[in-house]
Amino acid sequence: MIRNILKNAYEQKKLVDINIYESENDDPIIGYVTAINDDFFTVNEIDKFGNYNGCTIYSVNKIKNISMDNWYIRNLKIIIDNHFNLNQDMRVTIWKSGNELIPHFQCLKEQQDIVMLFFDNEDFEIGILMDFDSDTITLKNIGQDGYELGITHYPINNICGLKYNGLGEQKTKLLYNAFKDIGDKY
Repeated sequence: MIRNILKNAYEQKKLVDINIYESENDDPIIGYVTAINDDFFTVNEIDKFGNYNGCTIYSVNKIKNISMDNWYIRNLKIIIDNHFNLNQDMRVTIWKSGNELIPHFQCLKEQQDIVMLFFDNEDFEIGILMDFDSDTITLKNIGQDGYELGITHYPINNICGLKYNGLGEQKTKLLYNAFKDIGDKY
């Protein structure tokens, strides 16, 4: 059955998510099947930003599981289809603490950019800056998969930096814009 699924993915040019036994790491193989025979298959691998990473040949007998329509694949397909909109040269990172960041907040609030806030304890949050004052920042938390997670208020003094327009933030914004009006992701 696995060979038939791989053949179907190849013929229909479907994006696949494959886990392999005895892999170098636990990360799934994501990409398009470009060749298959009785023993081996080739995948043109794609990273989380929609970039092609080259082809790899795997043994069919080493497949732990294969999926062609999970939430990750659906999200990655959106990224691949809009890959030309991502620009790695736009990232802005600011390492300032607390009130030193306030001058940057107004622009971020107006632009509704996805921002990553860094906190003193090495935590971070991603979202859209909704409001701020001299003590508190209000963030619409957005998951890296583009879905709203709620509104949270953070003390400004706990923030030690921020980043926006990096590839991760651009990807999150792309998915957020694709999903914000449809509600549940599944």
